[in-house]
Amino acid sequence: MALPRTYIQNPIDGLSRFIIYSNEMEAILNILLKRSGLMHCPCAPGVVTEVLERVSNVTPPDPELSGDTLFDPVLAVRLRHFQAAADSSAALADPAPLLRTMLLTAPVAEGVHLAHYAERWRTSLKVAVLTRTLAERSGLISTDLAWLAGLTHNLAAYLPPLASAQMEASINTAEAETSASWLTGLDEDGWLADAARYHALPLHRSKTAHPLIRMVQLAYVLATRPQAVDSVDVRVALTALGIGAAEGISLLSEAHTEVQTLAQRFGLADAQLHSQVSSYSRLARTYANQAARSEIHTYLSSADQIVPLQQALQGVLRILFGIERICLFVPQANGTLKVSPVFDPPAALTRLVIAQDDGHSVLSLALTQGQALHFDGCEAEFSVMDAQIARVLGVGSYLCQPVIIGNLQPALLLCGDMPHSNSQLWRDFVAEWAAAHARLNVPVQSGPASVDAVQSDSALHDRVRRAIHEVANPLTIMRNYVNLLSARPGTDTSVQRDLTIISEEIERVARIVRGITTRDDSAVATSTELTSVNTLISELVRMTLGTLLTPNKISVQIDLNPEVQPMPLHKDQLKQVLFNLAKNAVEAMTQGGHLSFSTRLVNTDGKPQVEIEIADTGPGLPEHIRQKPFETIGSQKGGDHAGLGLPISRKLITHMGGSIDYETSNLGTRFLIRLPNPYAAGQQQPSLSQYGAAF
Repeated sequence: MALPRTYIQNPIDGLSRFIIYSNEMEAILNILLKRSGLMHCPCAPGVVTEVLERVSNVTPPDPELSGDTLFDPVLAVRLRHFQAAADSSAALADPAPLLRTMLLTAPVAEGVHLAHYAERWRTSLKVAVLTRTLAERSGLISTDLAWLAGLTHNLAAYLPPLASAQMEASINTAEAETSASWLTGLDEDGWLADAARYHALPLHRSKTAHPLIRMVQLAYVLATRPQAVDSVDVRVALTALGIGAAEGISLLSEAHTEVQTLAQRFGLADAQLHSQVSSYSRLARTYANQAARSEIHTYLSSADQIVPLQQALQGVLRILFGIERICLFVPQANGTLKVSPVFDPPAALTRLVIAQDDGHSVLSLALTQGQALHFDGCEAEFSVMDAQIARVLGVGSYLCQPVIIGNLQPALLLCGDMPHSNSQLWRDFVAEWAAAHARLNVPVQSGPASVDAVQSDSALHDRVRRAIHEVANPLTIMRNYVNLLSARPGTDTSVQRDLTIISEEIERVARIVRGITTRDDSAVATSTELTSVNTLISELVRMTLGTLLTPNKISVQIDLNPEVQPMPLHKDQLKQVLFNLAKNAVEAMTQGGHLSFSTRLVNTDGKPQVEIEIADTGPGLPEHIRQKPFETIGSQKGGDHAGLGLPISRKLITHMGGSIDYETSNLGTRFLIRLPNPYAAGQQQPSLSQYGAAF
């Protein structure tokens, strides 16, 4: 390895600097060798677009490596790994949603890096064309294997710019070894990995090597060395394959023409690069993110039992994130963390006992802080417990992600050799993880049930599950269109705000629909987030003004105390309660009236609280409801009214640790919601990071 500049300029302390440098390179190489690094390599935008279009229009989609998929090195390898997972896992019996998710979320080359990417892509294609031609002329190996070997010989060259820059500081074998590690296991004898590992070696060192290695080496020299056919070593290698020098020149010219045609087809020709800013617009990204989450939801929803769900979750982690080593730690009643038997953890982990409040290990900190944390054995300071877990798992680092499992129980998902991820795809996966576990959280029977009852309940559950799946699709389409409209350039800011509210409401409906099969209504919203009650009320009034209030001749007044700070709440639940109460009030004022919202800080029995008042000028609650307003009573309104609004509202507020009360007369009704105020004297407002997607 070439010595760093500091070693030459500072001979006194150069040795220590060199040791540090070497350790850094070793750490970088260790990360790059992991298949999770492949997930960050960009693909050709035009290729991804064509493949996605094809698999979306064919039912079932054909994941075979043919046609367009073979014109992109990274995508070709990811699809090969996908096929291997599909062949080995019963959970991937219907891999279509996961395949589409992989394509929707594949990183693509764009912007200032597109020209650099296009140059490397054309090199990969030229080596692939030449290797395939050499295989055809010699008949020594299959043309399919030759094409894939030539296409992926420089796979690690597609690493993102930062990683590539770091790797350039080390020797070339780092890139070759990384490429080889990503290709390992894709062919029975390992020749693909060897072709990538040795492609840049001098030709004379492989005279007796496997034909695939010799052909990739020769194709690489022809594609990258000027006037290569005039070199003695190249002519000797061509002759060994029965090809003369003149024919070699012709093959090189034909390869150049074919690559130029492909570059034009996929928008990677030099002339095209200067005429386009990006092959993926903001609108396309918005759609892709939304559609990807919908596909993940569809894929996980196909599992109707916990074991298939666990297999499906493993499939997602392997295919979308390149994670092979995972385990799950669950808090115990005695204050410890124990590894769960799911995901088949190493036996040694079952003997580890970790205190939930030890304050040192990544697991303890992630659990108490409610946010994902990352362990890296190369860092100067680390907990020995974390290092032991990494050693037993056989990884150098891991992400510790808080998740939710059955009965709304928190747990910790450990993903080996995964960098700290805050991508939209990862956040969506964590949210769908919780939703999938909640859906399978079937209540325990209090007594023996008849066979007919069990079968009837099972059939009903199956019908509900299918209905939820069908409802989720149009909701996703609606949300996508709203996001596309919102992203249009020049859209008025007030329209943007309205579209944002509509999108949030569609997402709220989707979460409610996904939570229908959960064990308890309160399980619909499993996550708290820092929420401004004042902002929530303002948005509610704005959202209902033109559709509910004004058409029914209702005037509205808001009196919001600015000292009410944002606090951790189940935002969707509180919004549902406020809307229920407002809707009931409007329906009671059949001839029009006045509706008011107020917030204030109060102290009840020595406890600081935030009080929300919703008051109307209607005729008051009906007599049959005044006696037991928060119990389920059949509605007398008719239509789509089920008489569940007040009971549900009370249940949701109670779930948030609050209370709801009312006063009613023939002059109107007012409801008082009181929620615990976490910001009593001397307490500080928590940071947003404490409230992640899983809690």
